[in-house]
Amino acid sequence: MRRTATLAVTAVLAGGLLLAGAPAQAATATGAQSVAAASGPITCNPAQLRKQAAEADRKAAVAKREGFTEEAKKQSRLAAAYRAKAKQCEDADNNATPPFGS
Repeated sequence: MRRTATLAVTAVLAGGLLLAGAPAQAATATGAQSVAAASGPITCNPAQLRKQAAEADRKAAVAKREGFTEEAKKQSRLAAAYRAKAKQCEDADNNATPPFGS
């Protein structure tokens, strides 16, 4: 019973997040080029990405403990992706050339 309730709550939350994000994505897709050009360089936060990876690892452990092996695998893959993105950001920062005139 507990597994069913946990799965139902997870599905409802995931569906709500997807529905809540859809209108915002549609609205920003039309002017994405102009916003990207006007906002300057794109930056990322490796510390935040590592925090998200740790949270995904925690969720994977909970899912594995409760018997949801597919969800555990999904969260583990997500954590690995967050760590890879953090490494890419760090590598980009380390290999960035200084701006002209510096």
